[in-house]
Amino acid sequence: MFLQIVNQLNDVVITSRRRIEKAQNVPIAVSVIGGRQAEVAGAFNVNRLKELVPSVQLYSSNPRNTTLNIRGLGSTFGLTNDGIDPGVGFYVDGVYYARPAAAVIDFVDIDKIEVLRGPQSTLYGKNTPAGAFNITTKLPSFTPNSSYETSYGNLNFIQAKASVTGPLSEKVAVRVSFTGTQRDGTLYNTTTLKSVNTLNNVGFRAQLLYKPSDKVKILFIGDNTRQRPDGNAAVVAGVVKTKRAAYRQFDAIIADLGYQLPSTNPFDRITDVDAPLKVNNDFGGASTNIDIKLGNGKLTSTSAWRYWIWDPANDRDFIGLPVLTKSQGNSKHQQLTQEFRYTGQFTSKLSGVIGAFFINQDLNSDPVQIEESGAAQWRFAKSSTSSLWATPGLFDGFGTKTTSSLKTFGAAV
Repeated sequence: MFLQIVNQLNDVVITSRRRIEKAQNVPIAVSVIGGRQAEVAGAFNVNRLKELVPSVQLYSSNPRNTTLNIRGLGSTFGLTNDGIDPGVGFYVDGVYYARPAAAVIDFVDIDKIEVLRGPQSTLYGKNTPAGAFNITTKLPSFTPNSSYETSYGNLNFIQAKASVTGPLSEKVAVRVSFTGTQRDGTLYNTTTLKSVNTLNNVGFRAQLLYKPSDKVKILFIGDNTRQRPDGNAAVVAGVVKTKRAAYRQFDAIIADLGYQLPSTNPFDRITDVDAPLKVNNDFGGASTNIDIKLGNGKLTSTSAWRYWIWDPANDRDFIGLPVLTKSQGNSKHQQLTQEFRYTGQFTSKLSGVIGAFFINQDLNSDPVQIEESGAAQWRFAKSSTSSLWATPGLFDGFGTKTTSSLKTFGAAV
C-alpha cells in the first residue's frame, strides 16, 4: 500500500485592484489576512492586526491622536491632527474613512483584510501615498446562518460578537452584527481610588442585500460604534533635568508646592490624576453600493455618508497637581463621498479601471476646544525672587476657548 500526500496551496482571492483576482497574479505588495485568521490571533482591531502584517505601524495615544503608517510612511503622529487626512487610506467595503480615529474600530464580521504597501492612488484615488487598508466584511447570505463568540481574559476582559443572516425574500437578504468589548483599567488612580484606562466599546452593523437579477446587486450598509473608556491616564517614570536654575527644576517645584509623585516606577501602574477623564468616541454612517454587470466588466457606484464625534476630557499635566486641569479638544466631523467606477476587459490584451471619486468634508470644534489651568501653575517656588502666591483659586479655570472650522472638497479621476 502506498500513501500519496499532495501539498497544495489554496488560491487566495482578493479585490485590491477593484476586481476579483488571485493574489498570485497581482503585481502589488499586498498582505491578506482572512477574517478567521484575525479572530484566532485575537486581532479585533488594527492595533492587534499590525502584529500580523509586516511593515505596518499604528501609533495611538487616543482615538483622535492616531496615525497608521506603512513602511514608516503615512502621516505625522502628534496632538490635534484633525485637519490632516491619513497618508494610509482606510477603506471598509469600498468606503473611504477620512479621520485617523477610524483605525481604532473593533472589527465585526470581517471576511478579509488586504494591506497594500506603496502608493495606490491609481486604484484608490484618495490619500494613499503610503498604502491602503482594504477591509471587506461578510455579505448577507440567502442561506440562514448565525454565529456567536465570547472571549475572556485577565482584568475582567470580555468580548462578545454575534451575527445573524438570512433571506427576507427571494431577492432580499439581511445581515445584522454586534460586537462589544470591555476590560477593567490597567492603571490605579490613588486620587479616585479606582482603575482607569478601561475598555468599553459597543458596535452595530446592519446590511441589506437586494439582487433583482443576476446582473444587478445593491447593498445598503449602516453602522454605529460607541466607545466610552475611562482614560487616558499615564504613569511618570521620571523627569530629566533641564538647563534652568535649580529652583526651577521639577523636583524642586513640586517640593515647594508640597507634592510628591505617587511612584516613579512605571511597573507599579499607579497614577494620581486629579481631573475628570473621558474618551468619548462615536462614529458611524450609511452607504449604498450598486454593482451592475455591463459588457465585459462591472459598473460600480458607491455613495456614503459618515460622521465622527470626539468628546474627550484630559488631565493634561498627568499628575495630582492642578497645573493644566482641563484639556478638551472636541471635534465633530462629517463626510460625503461618491465614487463611480468601471472595471473590465476592454480588449483581449487590455483590462483596467476607469473611475471618478468625490469627497466633501466638514470638520469643526463642537462646540469649543478648551484648555484650562489650575492653581499650581500660578504659584512660584519659595526660593525664587517672587513670593509664594497666597491667593488660592484666584486663577483656577483661567484658559482658552477655541472654535475652528475646516471645509474641504476633493476629487480624483
